[in-house]
Amino acid sequence: PLRFKIGDAVIYTNEFGAQFRRCVTGFYRPAGLSGLYARGARYLLNSSSPWMPVSESSLRPDDSA
Repeated sequence: PLRFKIGDAVIYTNEFGAQFRRCVTGFYRPAGLSGLYARGARYLLNSSSPWMPVSESSLRPDDSA
């Protein structure tokens, strides 16, 4: 089961340690084999790259929202 649902406010931490307040807008469900999905990328966020999925491990709840 996924930890977050659509509409949840989250804080996304990128690979460089920068943090961004975002919202979950959808789930990544590839039609075929996907390296991103295999590495745990499941969530789509309201960002400048809304098509790029991120992993659950890079997200935490945004309790200030």
